[in-house]
Order: sequence, then C-alpha cells, then structure tokens
Amino acid sequence: MPVTRMTMSSREPDVALAVIRGLQPGFDFNRDRDDGPFSFAADGVSDERLSLQRLDLICTAHGEADPMTSYTVCQTTTPLRILVGRRQLDTSRPFLYPRAPIRSSWEHEARSSAVQLDIDAVDALARQYFGRPGLRVRFTGGAPIDAERERHWRAVAGHALGPGAERGVFDDPLLRDTLFRMAAAALLSDFPNSTLDLPPAHDGGVAVPATIRRAIAYMEEHIAEPIGLLDVAEASRLSPRGLQDAFHRIVGVSPMQYLRSLRLSAAHADLLAADIVHQDTVTAIAHRWGFSHVPRFAAAYRTQYGEYPRDTLAR
Repeated sequence: MPVTRMTMSSREPDVALAVIRGLQPGFDFNRDRDDGPFSFAADGVSDERLSLQRLDLICTAHGEADPMTSYTVCQTTTPLRILVGRRQLDTSRPFLYPRAPIRSSWEHEARSSAVQLDIDAVDALARQYFGRPGLRVRFTGGAPIDAERERHWRAVAGHALGPGAERGVFDDPLLRDTLFRMAAAALLSDFPNSTLDLPPAHDGGVAVPATIRRAIAYMEEHIAEPIGLLDVAEASRLSPRGLQDAFHRIVGVSPMQYLRSLRLSAAHADLLAADIVHQDTVTAIAHRWGFSHVPRFAAAYRTQYGEYPRDTLAR
C-alpha cells in the first residue's frame, strides 16, 4: 500500500479549500469577513485504509460538506459547531462524523485532528473477528459509549496521531497494519454500533464455506431481481433447509434476511444520492430494489438505519 504524506501551510483560502476537500467531500466555506486574518496549516499521513490528519484554519467562517466516505473520528481543541439537519453534534468530545451532509461554523480558529478509516476495511476486519462473512457494521451513534470508552479512544488516537504517524512507524508495513487494526478495533469498541453484542469467533475467524460464498455472490449479482430462497439454494447447491441452517450458523441471519439487508443498503445509497429535480421518490427507489410494499420497506429501513426513507431523501 503506498504511503502519502502532506505538510503545508498557506494564506490562500482557495488552497485551503482544495486540501480540505480531499479529506472531507464537497467541503465549502465562506469567511464572515473577507478582510479578516486568514491562514491554514495541515499535516497528515495516509494509505488506502488509514489516514491521520491535523488541520488548523484561522478565520471566522461557516461551511458545509457532503457525507463522509470513510469512518472519520474528529477531535477539536477549539469550539466548533456542527449541525446534521437540526441536530447539533457534541464536539467537546471525540465524535464520529455522520454519513450525512453537515453544516459547520467557528469563530477565529478551527483546530482539529482526525483518524479516518476505510469503511470496507473496517467491515472486513469485523467479519474476520466475528466469523460472520456477511457482516456489515452499522453505527448507531456518534459519541463514545461512556467516559471510559472516551478515554480509551483518546489514548488510541493520541498514539496513532503521535508516535504512530512518525515516518519510522507508519512507513513500516507491519507496524502500519498493526496501527490500522488498533484504530479499527477501538472504533468498534468505543462507539455504539451493531457489533457490540456479537460474540467473537472462537479462533478469531472462520473459513467461509463455498456454498455460502456462492449464495452471497448470487444474491449480489441478482439483487434487484425477484429471486427467492429456492433460487439462492439452487445457486449455492444446497437444499433450502440446508442453506438456511448454514446461513444461521455462519452468517447469523437467514438467507432472505441477508438479501433484504443488501437491498436496504442499495436503497440507502440511492436515497442519499437522490435528485429531487429528476423526481426520485421513496416509492420509485423501493420498487427499484425489489420492495413492492412501501410501508413494509419503510419499517425495515427505519430498523436498519434509524430513520425513515423520506428523512434520508429530504437531506
């Protein structure tokens, strides 16, 4: 994995904007006073799975940004106001950026540090640890679970952003892998998410049977088609009962529950990217991904994502 390092400073707002957009998609900001003081400094190091960043932006301004494309936990040392819709985040503690558009504002200076983790890499680590090949992590809150977990995250992030970011550590592949695993494990341990009540696999991971791999591949390939248990069982070369037993034992859910989760995830992505101008609707997106009964789709969506589809669409 290639390592990228960045250290820079500038008094040009356009330079700051370009750099921050590389870390926070769609970021834009407006200074409250064009003639006020302005400076920007950033340093960081990253590879494909882990990014460690420090930013210092001197100005009074307000901004907005698109949903994050990574798990990003931020800590600030200056007051920062962040709104997700009408909800204000508590930025006095470490906070996990929501995967939703945000609005922010600050006075005089915004100084922060961030640990960014690739979503797919975190999911892969969780699947290995819990021995569940179909597992996808779902975070249900953006603040640490309690004071003890907050102290733990601060300690891990402090190590990662300090000694861990040093060239002699981060440039070493084995040490860098250990650093990623430590940060990902802390994220799963310290912030509320869907894995907290799962028992680990006995040996830290299990081999996924070929039958399960075939079933999952078939579901992913035909996700928008009206397939059922018999179709998936035939593709996996198992009987329907055998497939159900294997899924419950290895994945932890039934095949149809797993398929529904895949479809809900696809619908969630479409709702986030929806264009109201082109008349994307909850009903159209539900039907696109095989949900013919929209109220049942809305109920299942709310269970998985903590809000109704119309709320996601309205962002």
